[in-house]
Amino acid sequence: MTTREELHDLIDRIDPDELAAVAAILHTYARRDAAREGTEPPYPRSVGILSDAPPDLSARVDDYLSDGFGH
Repeated sequence: MTTREELHDLIDRIDPDELAAVAAILHTYARRDAAREGTEPPYPRSVGILSDAPPDLSARVDDYLSDGFGH
């Protein structure tokens, strides 16, 4: 099955109540929207925000949060 066929199959299986949310996400990846939006990435600006975080962040999240935010 090609990727296009897989995507069509996935869309066919989406709950009708979720179609609007999925369509909104897909619009950010569509070529016609990318040309209209200029250089905006097709993902939230927050992606990669923790690239400088300590490597043990998820394991020690409670320790880091106990110190407070912004310290």
